Amino acid sequence: MKHCFIYSREKDEFQENGKKDVTDQYFTYLSEDPGQIENYASQNGSDAVLLFDGTENRWVLVYARGSGIVTQRTARRRADTASRSGILLSSGKRIGVKSPLAVVSDDNIGDLSKSVQNKYLAHTDLRGID
Repeated sequence: MKHCFIYSREKDEFQENGKKDVTDQYFTYLSEDPGQIENYASQNGSDAVLLFDGTENRWVLVYARGSGIVTQRTARRRADTASRSGILLSSGKRIGVKSPLAVVSDDNIGDLSKSVQNKYLAHTDLRGID
């Protein structure tokens, strides 16, 4: 069974997507054209999307095109939690417990933190006041 969860930074959680056609489209892009999945997520108004493939028992995280660094980091933390403890569906069934997580999107979390560190720490004197 395939499941799709939409992340909204306003609610700060992944919510189950009840639209089968949208879920099917995400999985089609995932298998055929992963480069389009980020655009599709942003067109649908999502900040990030978490997909669970029950046949492979794995999670896939996708950031929407243009999502910010804070949104990416928060969605990643929520997705890590889901991969460890699963997500409880509206039917009462818990899926994805201890399942691996893959990130498909081109995240820039690490690069941004390095550039900020280089920009500000190079000019900061940590010796204190003379």
